[in-house]
Amino acid sequence: MAGKKQQIVMKDEVFYARLGKRIKELRTEADFTSAEAFAYEIKMSRTQYLEYEKGMDMRLSTLRKLAAVHNITLEELLKGLE
Repeated sequence: MAGKKQQIVMKDEVFYARLGKRIKELRTEADFTSAEAFAYEIKMSRTQYLEYEKGMDMRLSTLRKLAAVHNITLEELLKGLE
């Protein structure tokens, strides 16, 4: 059983790392070279936002907020991350 749980945790880590890379790409595509400026623009702490770019787990409400800021659907944000 522990082996299966470890596999799930590893899959989650890979997923969130890919998601972090995706939100960083979206930020730079939106012409925000600074994560700090982007975090300020979306009213999120710089530290928290940078953690998300590094692959930290995030709530659904945060995912929805990031999708809305980039004017994309949640589906578009998550596409290809599995």
